Amino acid sequence: MFGPIFLLLGFLTALLASASPLEKRASRTTPPAGAVQVKNPAGSGQFSTVQAAINSLPNDSSARTYSEQVSITRPGMTTIWGSTTDTTSYTSNSVTITHSLSAAAAGSDDLSGTFRVHKDNFALYNVNIRNTFGQGSQALALSSYGTNVGYYGCAFFGFQDTVLANQGNQYFGVDYIEGAVDFIFGQHARVFFQRNVIASVAAGTITADGPTSATDESLFVINHSTIQASTSASGSLVGQVFLGRPWTQWARVVYTSCTLSNIINGAGWEIWSTATPNTADVTFAEFASTGAGAAGTRASFSEKLSSNTGFMAADVLGSNWTSWVDQAYV
Repeated sequence: MFGPIFLLLGFLTALLASASPLEKRASRTTPPAGAVQVKNPAGSGQFSTVQAAINSLPNDSSARTYSEQVSITRPGMTTIWGSTTDTTSYTSNSVTITHSLSAAAAGSDDLSGTFRVHKDNFALYNVNIRNTFGQGSQALALSSYGTNVGYYGCAFFGFQDTVLANQGNQYFGVDYIEGAVDFIFGQHARVFFQRNVIASVAAGTITADGPTSATDESLFVINHSTIQASTSASGSLVGQVFLGRPWTQWARVVYTSCTLSNIINGAGWEIWSTATPNTADVTFAEFASTGAGAAGTRASFSEKLSSNTGFMAADVLGSNWTSWVDQAYV
């Protein structure tokens, strides 16, 4: 039996007890007693890097894989908190984990990730994660493999393939996700995105789901979120962005009650490529889209839904979802 571990970045904390919801919603700027602390700009703290602090935590498993990036594999519930003056949003986060590595150089998408989670039962709060490689290759900010995994008030920045949610049940609550090409993608995960801001930095596609068969239950549902241009975008993106394209022919992505800015192309959805359209068995759908980007004649392989039945959090994540998703971020 492994007890839960809590880390507070800025003040990286290891505590063997859970915090109350009020603590999670309040200002978080000083380390609790018993902190494992990463040095702040003033130089105080036990460790100079996040990875060194994480490596110092107890781990009774021999299967540990760490690289230049942060890699989390320890057994048991693990929660990481970032220092912030407003836990209800990503806008006041003061902790950033950044790295620059392409998938071409690393050898795979996963290995390029700045922050890699290969475990079940994990939560991350109020941390900004960047892959600064830029254009020219896939380069992940987040690589997430695991079930009962939640990201709350976080911000993820990249260009191509920013966020990989690849397996298990995962929840993204009140997050910011930025990129240009297939920047929310995966193959086997069931993922619910709630009250996110999804921002395009250049022309391209937001999602790329790639289930490997008709029986693969992979599904992305993006709910009550805002789709907009990034403030870092150069030039107009009006009509230059698509809601998604199918990595495989069984792709399943649904937007429910989202506000779509005018960056969304009237067709809404795009084929994978001319040679391989991958549209034969896709589920690309919208329910109650609003905003300038909701207008237009959508692609023939997509649909507009009359209700969101079948695509609510419990449908995506299972009836026990409230037992592991922080309800302050619903």
